[in-house]
Amino acid sequence: MTYEQLLKVSSTKAFEHDMEAEAVKLLLLELSGFTPTEFYLNVKKDVPKDFIEFFNEKLALYLIDKVPVQHILGFSYFFGRKFKVNNNTLIPRAETEQLVEHVLMAYDDLFSNKSVDVVDLGTGSGCIAITLKLEEDLMNMRAYDISIDALEVAKENSEILGANVRFGVSNWFSAIDSKFDIIVANPPYIPKTEVVENIVQKEPSVALYGGEEGLDYYVEILKNAPKFLKEKAFIAFEHGYQQRQAIYNIAKRYFPDAKIVQLEDLAGKDRFTFVYIGREK
Repeated sequence: MTYEQLLKVSSTKAFEHDMEAEAVKLLLLELSGFTPTEFYLNVKKDVPKDFIEFFNEKLALYLIDKVPVQHILGFSYFFGRKFKVNNNTLIPRAETEQLVEHVLMAYDDLFSNKSVDVVDLGTGSGCIAITLKLEEDLMNMRAYDISIDALEVAKENSEILGANVRFGVSNWFSAIDSKFDIIVANPPYIPKTEVVENIVQKEPSVALYGGEEGLDYYVEILKNAPKFLKEKAFIAFEHGYQQRQAIYNIAKRYFPDAKIVQLEDLAGKDRFTFVYIGREK
């Protein structure tokens, strides 16, 4: 069997199990040890029998046990970098990459070439904080999470990638006593009663569910944020696309004079809310 045939057979199995063929492709590519270019140069070559057995074992974890491919591999790509992930951390999503891009653009607009204090609340794997620091070294970055296990993963990612980020245990602002120019957060926002796919359920529930309507942690952050913001600052959120108006209303409740900007993701869905303090409307 060639790599091409193995990919085709495995993709068919994914379809039969109502799973993603692209995830199977990623699994085969990464386990093969080839770069994408090398894989396609070798796609017509026979696959070693021991590798077929090894790959099929990992494939079964994805198709049958519904273990996310990123957990099988032990890492996920974010902003072109490898981040360690496990069942203690949320798997980074493409939408969160867009959040980071928007934060960097907002920084350039408000603070270009100035040193700023930034905090990432609910950091998980550390992908937001670490990426921001690596992309803009003038950000003095702190990152907090309530999960000690998640923080261990974040610290390891920071060390491997060479990012100078300070980590700490905190339930949102509970252990924080500083003021910041930028607060960024991707809180759990799935409503408590919403049914999610089996494979999503493999991720930590503490990183997924945000109360009855998925809004509890946005209220928590926005209610307390005034005590932790400098005179000119902004808050950046990712959220569910159905929550746009609700989060706008919450932001207006606690920051009636703020400029609120809401942005779509690449799929055209309302995904990000930025709350600007001390800036003209």
